[in-house]
Amino acid sequence: MKRLLFAALSVLLLSSALPYRRPEPVVNPRDPLLSGIEAAALKTGAPEATLDGLAFAESSGRPDPRHIDPADKGRFGLHEDPAYHAERARRYGEYDALDPYDAAYITGRLYADALAALGNPGSAICAHKQGVEGVKRDGPLGWYLERVMKGATR
Repeated sequence: MKRLLFAALSVLLLSSALPYRRPEPVVNPRDPLLSGIEAAALKTGAPEATLDGLAFAESSGRPDPRHIDPADKGRFGLHEDPAYHAERARRYGEYDALDPYDAAYITGRLYADALAALGNPGSAICAHKQGVEGVKRDGPLGWYLERVMKGATR
């Protein structure tokens, strides 16, 4: 009995010394009641309006757009150069840029990471187009932010 009590107390003390991490909400990314954007917003914390705006800015919301850069794919215009894809897959898991659920989830994660790095929602939105380092170096692109905001308010 003393050993069991000691073990339980030890676990309690050790677990309280670890830093607290808020658990990610449990969301089935393929829930038939949620769109890809809704599921991604719940899973990543990125606002639905922002994800809608990014989809509008990149493809006017069309699922099969033709992008100026042939390496950009899908509704969110995810740049699918092999190096970019490999880095994202390493960080967030394997995904398909043409799948509406996968693309929305990756876009939400990219937004959340950019927001953590830049501290400003407008800059984090522009990082989707410029990258975090591009925003730090050149500042946010005003025209891109306006286009995303236009899509977010439709």
